[in-house]
Amino acid sequence: MWPGVTMEEQSAPSGEAPKPAPPKSKALWIVVAVIVVVVVVLLAAVLGGLFGPSEDRVLKIGTVLSITGGLSAYGQKNQNGVKLALAEINAAGGVLGAPVQEFDQNDDSKPDPARSAATTVVSQNHVDAIIGATGSGQCSTVVEVAKANGVYEMSGSCTSPKFSNLTLTGGWWGRTAPSDALQGVVAASYARSNLSLVRAATVGINNAYGTGLSNVFAGNFTRLQGTVTTGSPRYLTEVQFGATDYTTDLEAVLDVTPAPQVLYVVAYPPDGILVVKNFVQGQSTHSGWANVKLLFFEGLFDQTAFLDALKTQGFDTSAFQGTAPSAYGGLTGPKYATWAAAYKAKWGEDPGIFDDNNYDAAYLIALAAQKAGTATGAAIKANIAAVANPPGTKIYPGEWAKAVSELAAGHDIDYEGASGSVNIDSLGDPLSGYVVWAVNSATGKAFNKEIFPESLVVSLLPSPPMMAPLLTQENTPFVVGLIARPEM
Repeated sequence: MWPGVTMEEQSAPSGEAPKPAPPKSKALWIVVAVIVVVVVVLLAAVLGGLFGPSEDRVLKIGTVLSITGGLSAYGQKNQNGVKLALAEINAAGGVLGAPVQEFDQNDDSKPDPARSAATTVVSQNHVDAIIGATGSGQCSTVVEVAKANGVYEMSGSCTSPKFSNLTLTGGWWGRTAPSDALQGVVAASYARSNLSLVRAATVGINNAYGTGLSNVFAGNFTRLQGTVTTGSPRYLTEVQFGATDYTTDLEAVLDVTPAPQVLYVVAYPPDGILVVKNFVQGQSTHSGWANVKLLFFEGLFDQTAFLDALKTQGFDTSAFQGTAPSAYGGLTGPKYATWAAAYKAKWGEDPGIFDDNNYDAAYLIALAAQKAGTATGAAIKANIAAVANPPGTKIYPGEWAKAVSELAAGHDIDYEGASGSVNIDSLGDPLSGYVVWAVNSATGKAFNKEIFPESLVVSLLPSPPMMAPLLTQENTPFVVGLIARPEM
C-alpha cells in the first residue's frame, strides 16, 4: 500500500470492474426474515402447536420391575399387565390425545439396581411416573429417586407397611396392592383366634417386605394376648444374596422355652423353599419341630414356584396354610374375568399374582393425567385419589374412551380395577379383604380355606385406617363374617 492511500481508496486492478455492494435495505430485510423464522420455530417448540404436543401433554411412564433375579417369577408378567393397559389406552386415543410412551428397566430384584434403573428413566427418559418396583426392598430405593425428582411412583406389589408414611414418600407414592399392615393383622388373628394358638415365632427375609410384615404379625399376635417367643422376629439373608442354609436361623427361633406352636414365614419362593427344606430336615435332630405349624403369606401363595416345586422334590405340602389378599384367592372385582381373558388373549397365558395390580397402576396414572389436563408428576400426584375413589361414574378395565368422555364432560369418575375397587387413601394405600389358603392333600393344589371380608379386616385393626370412611356396602362385596370354604 502506498503512503497516503487508504484501503477504501485503492482502485480495482486494471481491466476488472468493481463489484457493487448489495443495497443496505436488502441486507436488512434478509436479517429480519431470518429473525422471524427463528422466532416462529421457537414459539412452535414452546407452545407445542406446530410440530406436535408439548412435553407436558405427552405422558411418559417408566417401569422398574424384576425381570431377572429372585422375583423374576413375577416381574415379567407384571410388566405384561402394564403393557396391556397402555396398549388399550393408546388404541383408544391415548392420554390427552397422544400415545403414552413407556420405558422399561430391570432392577434384577435388588435395591441398588432398582435405584439405578429409576435414575435412568428419570434422567434419560424424563418420565412423569414410575410403575414398580416388584419388591419392597427395591421400592425403598425407587421412592427416594421419585420423591427427589417430582415423579409419581405407583407399585402393584410393594406391600411393606413402611410406605404408609408421608415423611418417607412425600405423597409421591401409591400402590394398588394392599399394605401388609392388613395382612399381618389377618394372619395374627387367624393363628390366635381360629387356630387357638398362644405361642408364635416368625422369620422374614431381611428387607422392607420381610421385616415389615414379620413385625406387624408379631405386634398383633401380642395385642391379641398371644406370646411371641424368644428370638423372634428373625431376619433371613435372601438366597439371591448368598444364603444356602437357614438351619441356624430356625434353631434360634424354634429351640427356645417355651417353644412356639406356629412359625410365620415371610419369604419369596427361593427363600421359602430353603426354609421348608431345612425345617423338615431338622426334624430328625430337633424332635420338637414336628409339633410346629407353618403359616405363610401371599409371596408363597404360588402354585408353580413354591408348592409344586416342593412337591416335585418330595416334600409334603398338605399341612401348609397361609394368608393372601382376596384377589389372589380368586375373589375379584366384577370385571376380572373379562380382563383376565384379554390378558390371556394378548400374552398366551393366564395372569398371575400382581399382574392385575400393575395393570391398574398404569390405568390410574393415565386417568390422573387425563383429568389434570397435563402429564406431569405433580399433576398425577394431585389427581390420583380423585380418579380412584368414589363418587363418580364407574370406569372399568378397557373403558378408556368412556373415561375420556366423562372427564371431558366435567364428570367425576371412580376407577374400579381388575384387582378390585383400588380406592386410594391419603397415604397411597388401598384396602382389601383376605383369604386363608390351604393345600388339598390329594391334588397338592392351593384352595381358599377361610375368607376375611374387607369389613372384617377393618374391624380387626388396632385403629381405623384412613380409608375407613370409604368402606361402604357398594365396595364391600363379601358377606360380613368369617366364612369357611370346602377344599377345591
